[in-house]
Amino acid sequence: MVLPKAKRQYPCAILVILTVRDRKRIPMNSLVLTDSGRKLEKYWQSIRKADEVPRRGDFRLTSDIAPLMPHLVIAELDDNDLVFRLAGSGLTERQGLNITGKRYGDFAEPMQVARAAARIIALHATPCGFVSVHREEYQRGFAADVEVVGFPLRTDNGEGRMLVMVVTPLGTAPYSETGGRPIFMAPASRFEFIDVGQGEPDDNAIVQWAERGALSQGKRAE
Repeated sequence: MVLPKAKRQYPCAILVILTVRDRKRIPMNSLVLTDSGRKLEKYWQSIRKADEVPRRGDFRLTSDIAPLMPHLVIAELDDNDLVFRLAGSGLTERQGLNITGKRYGDFAEPMQVARAAARIIALHATPCGFVSVHREEYQRGFAADVEVVGFPLRTDNGEGRMLVMVVTPLGTAPYSETGGRPIFMAPASRFEFIDVGQGEPDDNAIVQWAERGALSQGKRAE
């Protein structure tokens, strides 16, 4: 995949070029709403080696990360979609479904999937995190707004792109319909990259590129 023309280039297993905004790092607390998100950022920073993206095997159960495990998700980019490789018990209880092994596209619209895939590539090309807020509608008859904070991981062979995320409910929300899905993950009402010292991607350019590609394949906009 080839992203928009770059101002800077970053080495990775497959060369990816993207627009980067260089600026002074914004403190984590100004972006993330929850303590869980701040703890994940601190742990992810602790397992990094130099400026590299940590491998999946570097992410281990420790006393620092154990309290987050019920709300953790690990996903992998596969065929332009996200496959959920691990989902915590807290998510399964709230969502009424174990999403391990399922795809983001099972619960979201095609345009959302295209944007998410492009953002994962960007997170790996310019190592950084993200914070987003979206609504989840559950077929059981209720909904919740959730904050998602995530950071990139590499597969242990160094070739695959993964994400580790912590998903924290912010409160219940008015329920609508899931469109026949057991869960509907609505488009993000907020999305920001988290600069960890190496700059951050230009999300507007990434979204425009992803949406043009999706529309060329006949996927409709939300």
